[in-house]
Amino acid sequence: MERIKSQLIIASKILDRLHELSGDELVGACKMYSFFLEALEGEITLAYNVLKMKDFELASAKVREAAEKAHYNQYEEAMKLIAEAISNVASSGQWAMQTLKNNGFL
Repeated sequence: MERIKSQLIIASKILDRLHELSGDELVGACKMYSFFLEALEGEITLAYNVLKMKDFELASAKVREAAEKAHYNQYEEAMKLIAEAISNVASSGQWAMQTLKNNGFL
């Protein structure tokens, strides 16, 4: 979960800098960003398949939608979706922590 959350934060930082580029640099950066989000979505989907937590399914959908928004240079909308995905993943982490505490592991 922490790895996915870290990757989502990295995605937001990259997205925050895309507006600084233009021309071929922007085209290449957007393509690489799309590849990164696709890989990240795969990681989140894997977590969902293992843990069956709805928060991961929601986060995966948000990342997919953010990739589409970024493709059309709608960076503000994409950033909002990445932030929502971070929130989804963080919520799942809180549930896991509480479960460990309830069972005396922490």
